[in-house]
Amino acid sequence: MQFSKQIILAAIAMIAPAVIHAAPISSNPTLSVGGLTFDSFSCSVSEKGTLVTPSGCGQINVNTITQPGTGIQISSGFFAAKGSVDATINYHVFSPTALSNVGLYFDGSFAGEAIASVTETVFSGGNKVGFASVECGSAGVGAGCSRTDNIMLSGSFNDLYIQKDIFLAAGSMSNAKTSIIDQTFSSAAPEPSSIALMGSGLLAAGAFLRRKAKSV
Repeated sequence: MQFSKQIILAAIAMIAPAVIHAAPISSNPTLSVGGLTFDSFSCSVSEKGTLVTPSGCGQINVNTITQPGTGIQISSGFFAAKGSVDATINYHVFSPTALSNVGLYFDGSFAGEAIASVTETVFSGGNKVGFASVECGSAGVGAGCSRTDNIMLSGSFNDLYIQKDIFLAAGSMSNAKTSIIDQTFSSAAPEPSSIALMGSGLLAAGAFLRRKAKSV
């Protein structure tokens, strides 16, 4: 009976998903998932007011994700009430397969006169190749909530450098908060029209080869 229990426990361990532990941004970790490698992390935090978090980069974590796509997740108790907090995070991502698509999501929310936003700038070789901004806010252009964006880069790249700005601000009797910011990376799939064109070309080539074979 004891032997059977060991076999069952070993089988469960083999099929159970691996637990991915978060690492502080301030430790400058090297993370890998799905062929992607993330490194060269740097961070700065500027905060004003009394009811704001985080107060430093040691309170911001990063871990890899595979859902809703392959990438990383930045997490912390980002919160502002009667003040503001601005976190700037930079990192590098390498992929053996050229990347052309970057996804952005955050779970920002606000109450009263407040805003929670994430601004994303993507560089390659010192050139800006993509940009996105999402926010939940009570005033100004973009009032309301826009929590996701999809950045089609201006080409395909193996090395990307990301600059992420997380900003929250709130007035009296208001608050803004977010806890996770997801970043996913992928190569763009061919458009249906391109696939159809390729299929037509293959069919034409096949017909030509068959006619040629018959004439020999």
